[in-house]
Amino acid sequence: DEDLLNQRYFFTIYKTDDELNKQEQIGKVEMTYMDVYMAEETGYGVFDLFDLIDSEKQSVCEYLFDFDGEQNDKYVGMDRYVLYIDEIFIEKKYRNMGIGSLIVKELPRLIRQILKLRPGCLVLLANPFEIEGKEFKPTRDKKKIEKLIKFYSRNGFQRIQDTQYLAKNMDFI
Repeated sequence: DEDLLNQRYFFTIYKTDDELNKQEQIGKVEMTYMDVYMAEETGYGVFDLFDLIDSEKQSVCEYLFDFDGEQNDKYVGMDRYVLYIDEIFIEKKYRNMGIGSLIVKELPRLIRQILKLRPGCLVLLANPFEIEGKEFKPTRDKKKIEKLIKFYSRNGFQRIQDTQYLAKNMDFI
């Protein structure tokens, strides 16, 4: 079943004001966990996993796996499961306060201890977006893209060649 091959997970980040007994949402993380082993057992290829999420994401797969399905050890750890980070979002008034860095640093621990998942790598597309009204709109501003790539690089991600994709090999964490 395709739903078992790619499982979706969400974290919502809140700020709690104990004095006022109030919580405010300050961010969120959305991820897709790809079960490479189950895909191979059920006749799907690793490229199919990425294609099931979004055909555009299939392009990053060629950097992570070869056409025989063998992982690129530079990006993918021994556990060949892939966790694709669809979105990390921090509300504008809480940006540049270290919250994003804290989330990115704590994400591997949360994934392993709370979700009980063992990804071989985390992958994401450095794709900044802005909120217009209630809609998220990606930006093509090269300065914002490079700033986001530098942010993830400072936080342990490795840029995948000259793409906007970054990966973190979980063997080294």
